[in-house]
Amino acid sequence: MTFFLRYREQFLKYAYLETVVIMLLYFAVGYAFDPNDLCMVSQKVSFLTIIMALITLFHGLGSGLLASVMLFAAMSLGYDQFDYTFFLKEFVLVLIFGEFHYYWNRTIDQQRTVAEFTETKLFELSKAFYTLKISHDQLEKNYVFKPMSLRHAIRSIKDGVRSGEEHRTFERFLGLLQKNYAIERAFLIHVEKGRSVVARSDAEVRIDLDDLMINEAIEKKMPIYISDHVGTLQSAYLAAIPALYRHEVCLLLVIEKMPFLSFNKDNLISISILLSYLYEELQKVKILEGIADFFPWFQENFRFELYRLSDLNRIYRVHSTVLAFVIDDPLDAHRLQSCVGKNLRSLDVMSHFVNGERTVLCVLFPFADEASAQGFVKRIFELLHVEQGLFRYDMFDLSQLDLLQRYIERYCD
Repeated sequence: MTFFLRYREQFLKYAYLETVVIMLLYFAVGYAFDPNDLCMVSQKVSFLTIIMALITLFHGLGSGLLASVMLFAAMSLGYDQFDYTFFLKEFVLVLIFGEFHYYWNRTIDQQRTVAEFTETKLFELSKAFYTLKISHDQLEKNYVFKPMSLRHAIRSIKDGVRSGEEHRTFERFLGLLQKNYAIERAFLIHVEKGRSVVARSDAEVRIDLDDLMINEAIEKKMPIYISDHVGTLQSAYLAAIPALYRHEVCLLLVIEKMPFLSFNKDNLISISILLSYLYEELQKVKILEGIADFFPWFQENFRFELYRLSDLNRIYRVHSTVLAFVIDDPLDAHRLQSCVGKNLRSLDVMSHFVNGERTVLCVLFPFADEASAQGFVKRIFELLHVEQGLFRYDMFDLSQLDLLQRYIERYCD
């Protein structure tokens, strides 16, 4: 069973071939029992229905229709009189099984998408949290000499990407690691499309893109250290640390020389987190540059999450809801924003913008319907001790982003 599940995708590539083989075997068994009843139509137990159900439920409607065509051909050639009633009964069952297969797989895809998004968001928040912790630890240790946090330094590197200095991004990041973790010689490899060196600490660093440690780090998608392979791995480097994006290795930091006291697990874990955090932030910057006209009133994080979830809604029909408030009084806007911010779930995202005296506040509820958003509104109004008519608000599914845009534009004019 484990073998079958592991290679299920490979099996599905040959669905039509398997259907042909299964049907031919069925006809062969039927011919062996009774040459005049090739399809075993006269049997008390409808074995054909079981076979058609297994084929259609596992492979889908296409394979079921292919099996039906083969059944039609076999009944036309193997019987003196074609039994239309029997064939139509089996054909209708194939259509029903095919419809079930479609909805079942669509539900699985939706649930898998929700789980993957939640997992991705968890990793993003975890990396952001640990980056903040590392930054504060460094700031606390070296405040007198380096009064700049790592997060601030990474933010300045991201700003360099926006200003067209993308080619220097990785060099500046490598310099940041050298200053904070005493790395003497290292280089960065971009492995998303082939292997190319994008930054190096100095001209003396040795570069071997086919080194065993580099190959193992890319293959296993995890950091590889020389201490883990003493005597078993011949490598010129101390560590190879990959940055993963959507479960694929995109960037690899290779450390050739580093002081013994600095070469410890805590520092290497911190470097790995910072590397992944940087790459994800750079990918976010690139996506935001490509959607500059997509709800430009709001903050970047809200726009990015809104765009990502709208993509999931378009592809997988995974529904999320946007709650939009319009407040005319600045004091009421401040109270509402404070109360909403304190009651958000971990996946919810809030953003706002001010147009004169008017404030537009939007809250994105991933994978929640309008009923959940309505319950949130009721809870907020109860906490504020105000009537629901005090603030104008409306709710939009992500399939209604055009209506949300018109709604915002109406109150921005």
